[in-house]
Amino acid sequence: MKEQENQIKTTLNQISVPHSRLDSIIDDAFLGTKVKKRKWTIPFVKYTAAIALVSLLTFSSTLASPAFAKFVAQIPVIGSVFEYFAFEKEYYTSYKKLSKDIGIVEESKGIKINLDQAIYDGNMVTLSFIIPTTEDIFGTLPSFEVLPTVQGNLNNAGYEVEYVKDVGYVGVMTLSMFENKRKTVNIAWKPKSISSSSNNKKIQGDWEFKFSLQEVPGINIPINQEVSKNGVTVRLIDAIKTDVNLSINYSQVIDTNILNSWEAVEAEFYAIDNLGNKYKVPYNGGKGIVGSDSREDIMWNATIHGLDKKATSITFYPFAHISKLPSGPNEINSNKIDFDPITINLK
Repeated sequence: MKEQENQIKTTLNQISVPHSRLDSIIDDAFLGTKVKKRKWTIPFVKYTAAIALVSLLTFSSTLASPAFAKFVAQIPVIGSVFEYFAFEKEYYTSYKKLSKDIGIVEESKGIKINLDQAIYDGNMVTLSFIIPTTEDIFGTLPSFEVLPTVQGNLNNAGYEVEYVKDVGYVGVMTLSMFENKRKTVNIAWKPKSISSSSNNKKIQGDWEFKFSLQEVPGINIPINQEVSKNGVTVRLIDAIKTDVNLSINYSQVIDTNILNSWEAVEAEFYAIDNLGNKYKVPYNGGKGIVGSDSREDIMWNATIHGLDKKATSITFYPFAHISKLPSGPNEINSNKIDFDPITINLK
């Protein structure tokens, strides 16, 4: 998978804007029926455009077990969607336990949308939903014309959806809002329309949802450590640890001389805890730093899901890709910078 990501990264670097990943399409056999899953991401970061990536994954054999088949029949029950996704990603079990039951159902033009549960961790709103239908009328990926707002603002938004036979579309949606933290947030959603990913079917509707969420308690972990190399500085500012995830705020600051030769810089990292568990650290979004000398100075927020509760420390391995449009077929248009690791205590 890492090799595939590197190939995709190389391709993206030929495009004039940095990318945001669109991943996790699952198309595998389950109980003799295709179970289709896709994830759609709409980033609202400092860039004016976004590139969508698609990668194929495979379901665990757990999904074909009799226990899972029996559970699928219970999906319409409140609180079932997070549990459903927990068969694939165990950390959703914590989301189910700490989420607020929403239980709002809106119907328009014969299509129901059921908001199941939701949770707010201080940086991100995660909600589960069901579109009941006995047919996969929206293909593998229903597309909403408008996604929810938090405090009236658009946010980094993404969702993953699976079509389950005789149930409908079940999904989990995330809304990242790392800038304006508050104890309680108001969420509003008027989808306006739902479109199919595989045909021209589009249903206009008048669904409307409004609800509030209180922040799940978390622990602030100051970090304030930075690493620098080749004119790029990555600074880990702080982290928020909750019972559902670990959220990290970090920045990248770029020597302006780099932009004489390169056009874009994108800092990321992966992590390994003291127990040897490895974690992806996908970023939720970023924003240019006001008053900075470089247009590539950015504040980022990223989240680790499924952090082992027994872990007492975690080490981050920062890296950055610098890229530009190639001026010729033989020109190198990207470069990776690996930084020294940064370790923090979790307890």
